[in-house]
Amino acid sequence: MPELLRPGSIDEAADLIARHGAAASVLAGGTSLMRETYPSDGGYLIGVDRLGLDKVVSHDGGWSVGAAVPLSVLREAVPIAALQAATREIGGPAVQNMATVGGNLFARAPFGDLAPALLALGARLVFATAGGETTQSIEDFYAGWADGAPPRAGLLTRIEIDAPTGASAYMKCARRRYSTPSVVTVAACVEKDGGTVSGARIALSGASAHPFRCAGAERAVIGSGLDEAAVTAAAAAAESAVEPQTDSVASEWYRRRMTGVFVRRVLAALA
Repeated sequence: MPELLRPGSIDEAADLIARHGAAASVLAGGTSLMRETYPSDGGYLIGVDRLGLDKVVSHDGGWSVGAAVPLSVLREAVPIAALQAATREIGGPAVQNMATVGGNLFARAPFGDLAPALLALGARLVFATAGGETTQSIEDFYAGWADGAPPRAGLLTRIEIDAPTGASAYMKCARRRYSTPSVVTVAACVEKDGGTVSGARIALSGASAHPFRCAGAERAVIGSGLDEAAVTAAAAAAESAVEPQTDSVASEWYRRRMTGVFVRRVLAALA
């Protein structure tokens, strides 16, 4: 079995991660990690329960969310529609009370449903490393994934979320209503000047190796009134941008098709 290490400070945790490298895994809620870790003959689990990463701090213009904040706490503490919808769709109450924000961001497909909402909101991730603190956009974080696996960027300590200046929405396509892996998930944040879209962030997950923003879908709706032609163009751009695979959850064709369907539904909800 892996050896459990419980550092007493963030600096100590960052040093342990740097020292043990790929042999170390961070343990927070454990809902995803336990599935990947056991059975195992070695390695290290670095527990973060003593590091004070389970708080949400509201400040002028946004929120600072600790990486170990449970999903149910995030839903109550940060009143953003896309985030609240995403946390309701992840597992059931027991999972939502244990699973953490940070852990969900590192979960591999078809899990990790929170990512599209945070991508649509332009969140920033703060890491503690042996060399000091670093901040990375969530887009750059996912762009650094290789073969569907996250980079080793240090210890994720918090997620910075600015209050959105537009409306946001999130939807999940799944086989069942609750406690089921995603086929695809879609989130969007749209700003309007009068009735015209002046800014848009549209994010997709489940149909590619990692979550990402769909620039083609965003371009399709900027300058429009979210009319039928613009929404159709955005859905087509999203279907073209994804690289789905066939697995036990869904086929490649179905994932691609549902990407377009759910982009249409999310944008319709924001029209």
